Amino acid sequence: MDITTLIDTNAICLELKAHTKEQVLTELVDILDGTGKLADKDQFLRDIWKREQIGNTGFEEGIAIPHAKSRAVEQPGVVIGISRRGIDYGAEDGELSDVFIMLASPDGNDHHHIEVLAQISTKLVEDGFVAQLKAVDTIEQALELLTDIEGKKADAVPPITLNTISAPLSPWKQRLARAKEHLLFGTSHMIPFIVAGGVLLSLSVMMSGQGAVPSTGVLADIAQMGIAGLTLFTVVLGGYIAYSIADKPGLAPGMIGAWVAVSHYNTGFLGAIVVGFIAGYTVCALKKIQLPDSMASLSAIFIYPLIGTFVTCGAVMWVIGEPIANAMASLNDCLAGLAGSGKILLGTVLGAMTAFDMGGPINKVATLFAQTQVNTQPWLMGGVGIAICTPPLGMALATLLAPKKFKADEREAGKAAGIMGMIGISEGAIPFAASDPARVLPAIVAGGIVGNVIGFMFHVLNHAPWGGWIVLPVVDGKLGYLFGTLAGALTTAAIVILLKKNVSEHNDGLSHVDGLLGSEGEGEADILAVTSCPSGVAHTFLAAKSLEKAALALGIKVKVETQGANGINNRITAKDVERARFVIFAHDVAIKDPERFQNIKVVDVCTKEAMLNATVLLMSKP
Repeated sequence: MDITTLIDTNAICLELKAHTKEQVLTELVDILDGTGKLADKDQFLRDIWKREQIGNTGFEEGIAIPHAKSRAVEQPGVVIGISRRGIDYGAEDGELSDVFIMLASPDGNDHHHIEVLAQISTKLVEDGFVAQLKAVDTIEQALELLTDIEGKKADAVPPITLNTISAPLSPWKQRLARAKEHLLFGTSHMIPFIVAGGVLLSLSVMMSGQGAVPSTGVLADIAQMGIAGLTLFTVVLGGYIAYSIADKPGLAPGMIGAWVAVSHYNTGFLGAIVVGFIAGYTVCALKKIQLPDSMASLSAIFIYPLIGTFVTCGAVMWVIGEPIANAMASLNDCLAGLAGSGKILLGTVLGAMTAFDMGGPINKVATLFAQTQVNTQPWLMGGVGIAICTPPLGMALATLLAPKKFKADEREAGKAAGIMGMIGISEGAIPFAASDPARVLPAIVAGGIVGNVIGFMFHVLNHAPWGGWIVLPVVDGKLGYLFGTLAGALTTAAIVILLKKNVSEHNDGLSHVDGLLGSEGEGEADILAVTSCPSGVAHTFLAAKSLEKAALALGIKVKVETQGANGINNRITAKDVERARFVIFAHDVAIKDPERFQNIKVVDVCTKEAMLNATVLLMSKP
């Protein structure tokens, strides 16, 4: 959410009439209500006062930033007010406050207020900004100053600014982006269930040596563990989409509704996604209902889950269950009827998507489509399972066939990539793509397409929602699977070898670094960074490594916090924030605890941007 999308001329007042803190808050709320963004201005004013009781929002230099998340807010909004006489707002420095920035954000799990607070803080610490704001004569001048309409002259290296990274979006694009974030939040919690379930099931079949699910003994127990994971993932998907939208009260409606949709109506993953959004927005709507204070304590654990579950399940049973089931049946019939050119086209699209970003959001869309159809259309996973492993296997093969094209550290990475490809982890190719995307990306996409299409044409059936050779025991058409894998890997290797030039062993001096950068002591880093991706694995840590290596080359002290599958590592502290110049958010999902960074400049990008342009990010001027 960009501050430039929230401010207009109707939300700026250069001559506040208030004389006291009570009056100024009331006046600002009245202005905000006039923009049509409040459903209940009295409730919002009460919520503002609740926030003030937690801690006064008056700061130095006469700045006050009253803010609140409230069910009374229909749309996020910002109000700017200037008092020419000054008001005793209770600031810690004892001075009068004369610049007021009120922020209103809808209640829920969104982080509008944190994002905009970070942007406001970025502007307030700019040299001369506060003085310029106090000196404006017209509302237009204030709006221009606040939204940086004039911009700044470009340096030799164009600086990355908060506005260029988070360009203002239209309302529907904002809603679409927010929905995508909710979906990624759900899939990030779902992935471990698919991984654990798929691998355990595959291992049980592989160790049985019979090419079928074991029915007795310890191996049958392991198989049941895997089946449990593959059964629960749709429930987790629906539940955590709802959780992302409505916080904990949305969890039960989302999970129960998804289970009803999948188990009773066979809606598959599509039903789980739809139910997750219905549950989340239902609970959000319930939160807007004003409840008596005596019932407020029961709302989150009783009222919202109970009514939310009833409404969500009712929607599934009486409205959407049958239509979604029919849509999934039609999709399955359409897929089953594909032949010849139809399979080639679908294989090309899925292969390219699977290989393109190697475990990133595009890869997740393609693999999720195949994984969730594994019970009804296992041939989809037959092709996609090949495309999953061709990028790392192709790069491993290239380092073996043409070692002079790669540096010593890349040849070592090739060994690891080969192992990762065998067990179906496409992220093994990311180090190569990050260092040479122009040559590597076309090669791995071509290899993914070749492997996927061959899998489809040879009618390979993969009964495990996973890729690589680890699933061979549950693959029908093993020769086609192996041939597709080798053909795809050879295609990738051949193109990379053709495009790359021989390299000198006198490298950039960074290959000896053992990945222990970014471990600066507390309060020592010049620049901070937080990395996080949907799976919490490869992209999270590769983005961190890219930033650390670039920092070493530039002589910059950097501290990188990773928010991965194992939780938060190398956590950034308040002392770090106080010392650093700015922080880089390199993420594909919401950053945890973003309120820590509300008083520091922020550069907000995706993980891929950090992997490919780390040097530019570190040299940016937010």
